[in-house]
Amino acid sequence: MSNLFDLLKGSRVENCWRHLIAHRLPFIVTFQIGLMALAYLSSYYIRFEGLIPQQYYHTMFLTLPVFLLVQGLVFYYHDLYHGLWRYVGFADLQNILRATLLSMVALIVLEFFTSPFTGKIPRSIFVLDALLVVALIGGCRMIMRLLRERYIPAGNRTRVMLVGPVETLEPLLREMHNPHSQYLPMVVVDPDPSFRGYRVYDVPIVSGIRQMAQVVQRHQVQEIIFGWPNAPLDELNEIIGECKRFQLRYKIIPSLAEVLGGHYRLTDVRDIELEDLLPRPPIYIDHEEVSNFLKDKVILVSGGGGSIGSELCRQVAKFSPRTLVILERAENFLYETEIDLKRRFPELAIEALVASINDGIGLYQLLQHYRPDLVFHAAAYKHVPLMERCPIEAAYNNILGTRNLVKAALAAKVERFVMISTDKAVNPTSVMGVSKRIAEKYVQSCNDKTSTRFITTRFGNVLGSAGSVIPILKEQLARGGPLTITHPEMERFLMTIPESVQLVLQAAYMGKGNDVFIFNMGFSVKILDLAEKLILLAGKTPGKDVEISYVGLRPGEKLYEELFVDDEQREPTEHPMIIRAIGPKESGKVWEEHLDEIQELVHKRDVNGLIAKFKTIVPNYTPQLQDIG
Repeated sequence: MSNLFDLLKGSRVENCWRHLIAHRLPFIVTFQIGLMALAYLSSYYIRFEGLIPQQYYHTMFLTLPVFLLVQGLVFYYHDLYHGLWRYVGFADLQNILRATLLSMVALIVLEFFTSPFTGKIPRSIFVLDALLVVALIGGCRMIMRLLRERYIPAGNRTRVMLVGPVETLEPLLREMHNPHSQYLPMVVVDPDPSFRGYRVYDVPIVSGIRQMAQVVQRHQVQEIIFGWPNAPLDELNEIIGECKRFQLRYKIIPSLAEVLGGHYRLTDVRDIELEDLLPRPPIYIDHEEVSNFLKDKVILVSGGGGSIGSELCRQVAKFSPRTLVILERAENFLYETEIDLKRRFPELAIEALVASINDGIGLYQLLQHYRPDLVFHAAAYKHVPLMERCPIEAAYNNILGTRNLVKAALAAKVERFVMISTDKAVNPTSVMGVSKRIAEKYVQSCNDKTSTRFITTRFGNVLGSAGSVIPILKEQLARGGPLTITHPEMERFLMTIPESVQLVLQAAYMGKGNDVFIFNMGFSVKILDLAEKLILLAGKTPGKDVEISYVGLRPGEKLYEELFVDDEQREPTEHPMIIRAIGPKESGKVWEEHLDEIQELVHKRDVNGLIAKFKTIVPNYTPQLQDIG
């Protein structure tokens, strides 16, 4: 049979075959009418066990044209001559059954009027004829589909193993059953052992992660598709670990929330990203309360072209503020953010302004003009090694720039000021970390000055932000490696940008003033583990196909990050993902004096004096930076 299809793939024969398919309607009509005639004649043969009485021969041949005409017209009415047999399914069989029963009823009624001329037809003939019509016409279509699926070569189809509950995978398997699908399902691994040994769409079902390695080998699996949106994270990691030596690619079906109605299609299958494998709890916010909080307000975002700032703008825009004011000094990033927001939210009033938080007078005038109700302060220098080399700029931007924005917000009587901070501000070892810690303390010290509520949010690394570890590793992987990490024991808390921004919005709504909110980021993750998983997800083997090299800790970097300062008490909030850190009360007057001194040192370009000042006002700052002239 496979030789026949190989022959049909020859150019001349294939052209004839395509021409025949394009003009197949007369052939299909003739063929189905022939099957109806065969069914009617065979029903007499079966009814009389091969010995048809002479008087029924006359009745059989006289009524045959009537049967063919009625059945042919009813089948035409049900559009049963235009279906593609190679895609026949349960719905087509239902349609055939419906048309057959309707034609049987019509023939019984018609026979009441024609019997004086043609002779009486035994009632069993109608039933037998209907059964044979369904069996012959439906059976031929199913055989055609079976032949195409069984004997047409798979070509470039990818042999896949599907992992997950059968009821979740069923729509996907049904679509893969199409011979033109890019995937060829070889085996299903169901977590429920009760399905073991059964088959679905003729695909065998196995159970148990321990069997997966041998299943992959036996069926020559090329990819694994996880159709298990709520799978425990340790199960996913164990499956990937079990099959890592086979150089497979891994894909996943989105969660039910991502696909409307929970109906999956092949287009919903995507590559597994590292985000899917991170040990962190699911994120949610109180959308109704946050919506009421942000609706019809003037909201300003500093650093609105950056990774966090631009996502803040996108999520704020969903809650229909009156005006969204975006401050950014990198004009290209600002332009891209503005274009994206205007495309997504054409009715939103957007003011995208090139501005710097280092311009105190300009900020004052700008906030006096727009009078924002809420300020999100996301503008900051964040790259640790760069700031180690440029401590003056770190202080000028992260500390003094924050003060400029705070003073402008106070003068404009802003309702709430939300500062975005980092876990690197906790027990800092870097210039970037200590500059953010000082900015935190200064913001906290401002709560007693007016009615403005000052709120700080502190979280760890965000996946996908510009210059962060994951994009760098992906770029290195795309070049073939090696993947460079600083130390095999380095760990980080990780969260996606949209998740972190959702919690920022929730914290802004919850803040009462003098709040430092820390986000529950799950467990810290080894960067080495991330690098290995990234290689595995690309279908390669760490150390064999792609090397991992260690470059040593960069200036200012720590092996482990922390989320709480030693003198901070932890207090739960109404949101399980957000913890309030309560530290000692800060004096506004004292911190103004500290920042005046920092400003003087910045103006003098006195790096060593600046580092000494940092150590004085943040005693747990342990710089790796030595004497810089």
